Amino acid sequence: MNSKVDALPRSEAVLKRLGAVGTPLRRAFIVRAVAAVVAPYMLLSPAFYFGWLGVTHFVPAAVLLSVTAVVALGFSLTRSVMVHELELKAARTVAERDSESNRKLAERLARGERIAKIGSWEWNRADKSLFCSEGVHRVLRVEPHTFVSSPAAILAMIAKEDRRAFGRAMIGVARGAKPSEGIDVRVRNASDALRRVHIFAKTLRDASGRPIGLAGTVRAASALARPIEAVEPPTQVDTLTTLPNRSHFCEILAGTLEQAQRGGASFAILFLDIDHFKRINDTLGQAVGDELLRIIAHRLARGMRLGDAGEASAAGQRLCRQGGDEFIVLLDGAESALEAARAANRLLTILGRPISVGAQELFVSASIGIALYPHDGEHVDALLENAGVAMYHAKANGRNRFSFYDDSMRAASAQRLALEGDLRKALEEEQFELYYQPQFEVPSCRIVGVEALIRWHHPTLGLLTPAHFIPIAEEAGLIMAIWEWVLVTALIQHNAWVEQGLSPVTVGVNLSSAQFSDPALALRVQEIAQVVDVPLGYLELEVTESMLLGDFEAALKTLTELRAMGVKIAIDDFGTGYSSLSYLRRLPLDKLKLDQSFIRDAEKNPGDVAITRAVITMAQSLELAVVAEGVETQAQLDLLLSLGCTMVQGFLLGRPLPAADTAALLRQNGATEPAQRQTDASWGTIVQPRSPSSSLANIDEQIVDRSS
Repeated sequence: MNSKVDALPRSEAVLKRLGAVGTPLRRAFIVRAVAAVVAPYMLLSPAFYFGWLGVTHFVPAAVLLSVTAVVALGFSLTRSVMVHELELKAARTVAERDSESNRKLAERLARGERIAKIGSWEWNRADKSLFCSEGVHRVLRVEPHTFVSSPAAILAMIAKEDRRAFGRAMIGVARGAKPSEGIDVRVRNASDALRRVHIFAKTLRDASGRPIGLAGTVRAASALARPIEAVEPPTQVDTLTTLPNRSHFCEILAGTLEQAQRGGASFAILFLDIDHFKRINDTLGQAVGDELLRIIAHRLARGMRLGDAGEASAAGQRLCRQGGDEFIVLLDGAESALEAARAANRLLTILGRPISVGAQELFVSASIGIALYPHDGEHVDALLENAGVAMYHAKANGRNRFSFYDDSMRAASAQRLALEGDLRKALEEEQFELYYQPQFEVPSCRIVGVEALIRWHHPTLGLLTPAHFIPIAEEAGLIMAIWEWVLVTALIQHNAWVEQGLSPVTVGVNLSSAQFSDPALALRVQEIAQVVDVPLGYLELEVTESMLLGDFEAALKTLTELRAMGVKIAIDDFGTGYSSLSYLRRLPLDKLKLDQSFIRDAEKNPGDVAITRAVITMAQSLELAVVAEGVETQAQLDLLLSLGCTMVQGFLLGRPLPAADTAALLRQNGATEPAQRQTDASWGTIVQPRSPSSSLANIDEQIVDRSS
């Protein structure tokens, strides 16, 4: 009965489609039939006109021919309709067969996912859409009709402790890295049951090989996919380092505190954070970062031991991994600040030794905060919190050091948090401003470029330089938004100078590791330049050596894409990292910016002169421009000119200036004679190197004396 009822609408639909097809067929038949009737009369009319046919013969002959033509036309159309019908039936049969085959294939795939307890997903980079199969819903145990498939929804289900590792793994694959074995993460569904699932991802590429998205699978990490609490007791160790985790360590710390309160003893807590670990993890990858943390944990554990084999286990109990790149050390029985300081120094020394991870040799340091019981707190939470405050104080004062907690630090920590909140408002309220520092070609006194440097007009603290807020922006995740503001503002200002009649000038913008590790950097730069309408040949992006230490092939790909668009590439602070000269030869570079540390003490250190000369010679052999940064004295300029470096940047020739003052400087530099381009009467001495009796000659003599 139901099949008959369902067949009625389908029959009506078929009739409608046939009607739609029959209308043009009827029209075609009518036109051809009229032509068939009229044509015989037209053909016989000349014979009738000249009298060859009479009326009695003309009319019957014309009618006979018309009827014959109409009949022939009917047979022709009937045959065409039959052939067309056969073709349609054949096409319908093929389509139904394909549809049935696809349906069966989809059923087999869905059945395979159910049997294997696996789900498939696909993420499109262009529109950020996420497709999840029914298998994903089963593995995650969510309702398909209520669960909205999106990256944010998936991330919200993942345990907070696993989100960072998950994000790094997905970013690595999105950048085009080879697919790994996947990653295990813990997820919670609506019932709040904690489960472990395994997520695998692979890069999707277009015809040109560019990453366009991700595809992968998700499955239960265990065969039975039962809740973790139901099959495992709560773990007491960190799975990566095998050290006690935070919860277990807090139990140990509570026991130590109870004993100290009963016996009147004291102890110390050291809160340790690895400096610049995020940069290492972002550039070298999660696998290298994880291995580095294992080695660091092993070194710290060994450093806490007193040398006796029987105390090794106890030493391990005095150390835990707080999470991420943070560790906590318990110095039970530390009677004085001196003992805690000695322990901190020992740990810093241990961490300062080179660490080999695969083919990489890494140098790391740490910032340590120290809190003493009972002086800095009488409860576990207070001691941990104060040790953390002291650690941030050590990090803010240069890193690779330790600091004891002091009540005044809390105000500094509060100020840091306040600055983070103010930074978010600064973007919205346009409190930033760009200053521009000129780069001079000394012999011609010509400005060959400017570097854009951000300043913050803080409502209460006044004008702040990047050193005061960029580290906070990186930790708060605001650096990407700030960098885009810098790039857009610098390009808009370039257009404004050109509209004022000034000659176009190259504008340099610094990149941080966060931007450089973005696989879509080149595309983003191109989009911004198109919107602002600036030729990319006037943009120079500055990268540091440390950004090139990780995935070299990815760095080469990004730089090649930027250079192909016309962007100039400069290595900033050259000489402070560990670049390989073979890398420099392969990278598409335009300029080396020599770090000021090479020339700051050159007059006192002949070795710096030899290194500077070698770097300049190497750059010239690679056909790279060299700009010396931080030139502040006449002696430094004389040294650089004598070594063949003619492009400089520094306070001696030009300080960072607001856009309006920079425009005036550009106008003066481009419109007057070189001798008049500086109001300082000593400009002539600045652009001319000193005589051979200068300090440079003395330094060269010292080099010869040492070599002899």
